[in-house]
Amino acid sequence: MTLSMSRRTLLATSVTAFILPVASDAATLGGAKNVMMFVSDGASWGTWDMASYYEHGETGRQAYDAFDTKLGMTTGSASTEQPYDPEAAWNGTPTGDEDRFEGYTRIKQGASDSAAAGTALATGTKTLNGRINVGPDGEKLPFLSQAMKTAGKKAGVVSSVPFSHATPAAFGAQNIDRNNYLEIAGQMINEGTLDVIMGGGNPNYDGSGQRLDEANYNRISEADWEALNGADAPMTLIETREAFEALADGSRKIDDRVIGLPRVGDTLQVNRDPEVVGSDPDNPTGVAFVDGVPTLETMTRGALRQLGDDEDGLFLMVEGGAVDWAAHANSTAGIIEEQMDFNAAVEAGVDWVEAESSWDETLMLVLTDHGNGMPMGPNSDEIAFQPIENNGEGVLPGVMWHTGGHTTENTLFWAHGVGSDLFADEIAGNDPFLASILEFNDGAFFDNTAVAGVVSAAAGITDPAPVPVPASFWLLAPAFGLLGGIRRLKKRQN
Repeated sequence: MTLSMSRRTLLATSVTAFILPVASDAATLGGAKNVMMFVSDGASWGTWDMASYYEHGETGRQAYDAFDTKLGMTTGSASTEQPYDPEAAWNGTPTGDEDRFEGYTRIKQGASDSAAAGTALATGTKTLNGRINVGPDGEKLPFLSQAMKTAGKKAGVVSSVPFSHATPAAFGAQNIDRNNYLEIAGQMINEGTLDVIMGGGNPNYDGSGQRLDEANYNRISEADWEALNGADAPMTLIETREAFEALADGSRKIDDRVIGLPRVGDTLQVNRDPEVVGSDPDNPTGVAFVDGVPTLETMTRGALRQLGDDEDGLFLMVEGGAVDWAAHANSTAGIIEEQMDFNAAVEAGVDWVEAESSWDETLMLVLTDHGNGMPMGPNSDEIAFQPIENNGEGVLPGVMWHTGGHTTENTLFWAHGVGSDLFADEIAGNDPFLASILEFNDGAFFDNTAVAGVVSAAAGITDPAPVPVPASFWLLAPAFGLLGGIRRLKKRQN
């Protein structure tokens, strides 16, 4: 299996000793004027390959494949006591039951949800599933967007699913329950942390872009919607594809905070009804796209135009949220469509850096928050961890799905630009199967809680706190071959 050459990962958890990233090049610390984080939600290993095979007939052609940092990243939450164990996760011993292999059973257990995973990325702290920037003991946690705003930067979130859903919420709100969508939306709109919000959740439209007879206020409250449409709106609302395109091409600049809710329901495209929108044989699903809805790429370009004029820089999180929704449905064609749009959004970010900034002052991350669906090769029920089958450009690859839920595999991570070298100081251990089976990197991995600390250090801000590593980690480390990484971490503490 030839996975593309750019992916990374991290390690840490929460509670006692704090560790700051250390860089050999002093310019790395505080050098990131701009930070972009691209999250393909629920992207298992095979997800990245499926889209590349369909789009290009091979891997290695995506923008992030040229990134210089590629690591594995573990994603467990505080809701499970199960640490990541490479030997258990990659165990190819047959089980004799529907799970097929011991490793498949293992990585179906104890998975994080997007709320806890988003919290880990945004705060550096493990929390319970379902919580948005609220710790295991109920404490509110400061998050990256707040710190970036305090540092004078503009901040924004873009998603292909509801803007008040878990991942964008983790960069704009604090709530004990991810399902409190109306409260979360209110915080994101009214508290001023975010200068740009773009995503699904327009209350007046369904998943096929059809106007509803009665508004559906399940993602935003009626009061907040009316306020956005009022004379003293807290943000400027845009809805049409033309409005998003005008921001993206620079023909329109809005001198205000912007919220963009396309005229569609929860997602940009994945929930569309083929009987309503019709067919299009050029799309992987064979279903026409909802007309009048911007792509994630267009939204990303527009957000960067809005945020990119601040002399202190920007922080932008872009989520391919509907990748996860397609994975839950085990939709091979659907996930390819969503991942292709995500890949185009990443390319838009790279284009912006090279046209409007530089890699000497910008840090870009490409990652997932957890796995989903365990897509592997068509005979992976008999051949453990069989790779996705490449059937050529424009042809659906050979895939077998093994679950409809989240998973705990060692995920893939890429980074590029100033500060990307800091992740080398967060290596938690070695997963030899990343190299021998996925052919991704040399096996080095870290935990998702390291991201917030590295980003903070790269951007020269002090909040949220540096990545905490719990006492339990030191006790478990020898069992998982992490001694080399621990010696490096301890050395930096002295």
